[in-house]
Amino acid sequence: MLLWTSTLPVPSAIGSAFAAIVFLGIGKSGQKLSENFLEYQFEEKIKPKKQGGKDGSTQDRNERSLGHTIFVNIWLFFPLVVGYIITVCLDFVFYDATLEELFRFSALLMGATHLLFLIGSLGYSRQELPVESDLSKIHRIFITALRKLSLKYPTSSNSYYWKGYKQQHTYNHGEGVRLLPRVPRLFRWLDKAAIVKSEEEEDSRHHRESIDTQEKKKKICTVKDVRDVKSLVHIIYLGLTIFPYSLLIASGDTFFVAQASELKPVMNKRGNDISILFLIQSVATDMSEFTCFLISLPFRKKQKSRVARFIWERKAATIMRIGFGITCAVICGIIAWQVEIRRLSSKLKTTVALVPQFVLLGMTEGLVDGGIERLFDDHVAKSLSNFEDSFSELMVGGGKLLIIPIVWIFSGWIKETIDTSHLDRYYLMLAIMNAVLLLAFAYYSVTYAYKEVCPEDEKVTTEERVDHSHQPDSEDTYQENTRPLKMGKSGSFP
Repeated sequence: MLLWTSTLPVPSAIGSAFAAIVFLGIGKSGQKLSENFLEYQFEEKIKPKKQGGKDGSTQDRNERSLGHTIFVNIWLFFPLVVGYIITVCLDFVFYDATLEELFRFSALLMGATHLLFLIGSLGYSRQELPVESDLSKIHRIFITALRKLSLKYPTSSNSYYWKGYKQQHTYNHGEGVRLLPRVPRLFRWLDKAAIVKSEEEEDSRHHRESIDTQEKKKKICTVKDVRDVKSLVHIIYLGLTIFPYSLLIASGDTFFVAQASELKPVMNKRGNDISILFLIQSVATDMSEFTCFLISLPFRKKQKSRVARFIWERKAATIMRIGFGITCAVICGIIAWQVEIRRLSSKLKTTVALVPQFVLLGMTEGLVDGGIERLFDDHVAKSLSNFEDSFSELMVGGGKLLIIPIVWIFSGWIKETIDTSHLDRYYLMLAIMNAVLLLAFAYYSVTYAYKEVCPEDEKVTTEERVDHSHQPDSEDTYQENTRPLKMGKSGSFP
């Protein structure tokens, strides 16, 4: 509606345009949320049918799970097709429509769909939110670990706060016992958030009560919570290596548009070629994601399995996907560099020359964004799954914001007009940065992200607790009783 009013011949119309830009930015951030909402509602509607077929072999369950995944993706693909049809019609069929007519149509369409969304609210399924948000959990672990930086790492796993979980998935490092998964040195101190101070081990009953009190006061954290937060560290490191990719995406929304405005439009009769170029970019993005979805179908058949080999297979495929996406970013930067050199020398005159870089930009976005989400699912603990969208937006959005200081730093390259600027040098710099950090991404993926899998903690069963209560309370006996049980030759537990 603000864009509609901005077309009116009044002095205050420009203010409506700036306000519309703000609301467009806020609305863009909710696109992924809307997709997740549609997916959740659709899954809730078909859940009774899905639950009715629980019995059967593992192969049958995998086939039903695969069919369910395809069905959900087709459901989410439908509004995308409708959007493409409307966009193509506006660009090629109603090309003589004015901006006022286009914005009026958009306002009425958005108003009608929003009203339809509100009408359906009576039948929507509700999802209970967790008591503690993922961000609060991460903050709690970090603050607790910082308060215990002076503590030494324990020599026994008994000194960690397990709270009903088996004492397993640890490793020795130096003179102390650490918790898996392994993380770089900068974040290894997070294990200290789960260390129990030795002064509190005198009376076992008093020890349990004091530990509960400390947990309520957020002075100690469980091993499971610490492990969950540590699983996020590798993704943070990988996210830092894609900042040049984020800069390239931001350049596509700014400098690529400036290039198109200086070239002759030839793609449609209205002369608004930039909308066609953005449509080409969106098609390349969605086709890249769809191709990766088809390739990943064999892995999705095993998505219910937690066997490490299957996780490594999916993780390797995802890492290759992101690596290929960053490679496309390098090629996109090189092509944009060459196109800008030829444009400045007047060898290129039409917007058709920008098609390759927009196609590569779309492929890069589809491969990297979807790859980060998939890698998050395979690598980060399931308890932090709700943090996936926020994390992805934070990594990519943070990189896009870097374009502001870069414009200030390289003010000699970026001037008031595109013809007096040296965008060719800027594009070459982006290509080099993506190439260098591609090597960093490959090294860190092989060293940490591919090898390390966040282990799932197992709760201590009632039988194990009863068995432990009849054993001496020595440290060695306790460690032995908390190891995973093995079957004896007669088929019974020893």
